[in-house]
Amino acid sequence: MPWKKWPLPGQYRNVPRWAIAIGSFGYVGFSPGAPGTVASAIAAALYYFLPSLQQNIILIMASLVLIVAGTRAAVLILINSHEPDPGFVVLDEVAGQWIALVTPVYQGNLLFILFSFVFFRIFDIRKPFPASFFQRKRGAIHIMMDDVVAGIYANLAAHLLFWSI
Repeated sequence: MPWKKWPLPGQYRNVPRWAIAIGSFGYVGFSPGAPGTVASAIAAALYYFLPSLQQNIILIMASLVLIVAGTRAAVLILINSHEPDPGFVVLDEVAGQWIALVTPVYQGNLLFILFSFVFFRIFDIRKPFPASFFQRKRGAIHIMMDDVVAGIYANLAAHLLFWSI
């Protein structure tokens, strides 16, 4: 398998490969440029092209699974790399983006998906409270939770925008 030969910097050599694969969302986190934006865009595309994800209960459950799996992977990555928030860990962006897409009325609406994506990226970058609180803290759960908060804010902002139009 190609992922077994993935060249990793020295500080990641002791991290289990499965943790790297999960935390980086199948190595998307190693994409050049803005890996968080790439992961969020892929998450939005998966939502659009996989109708089963457009069912709220499935989307919420999938987000919870990603949060748990991402936290577990991040624990192992943090223990072995001694970095507070490795940039390649982008599973939190996927979970946050999916939280931003939960909607009772706009499932599959391309404009809603686009606004949710844009709002999520804005809130993920700006980190309004309490996302900023989680960003300042160390630990795997904090890596995940700042994006969960950004996803909640993005969800609310996208709904408010759509309800106001």
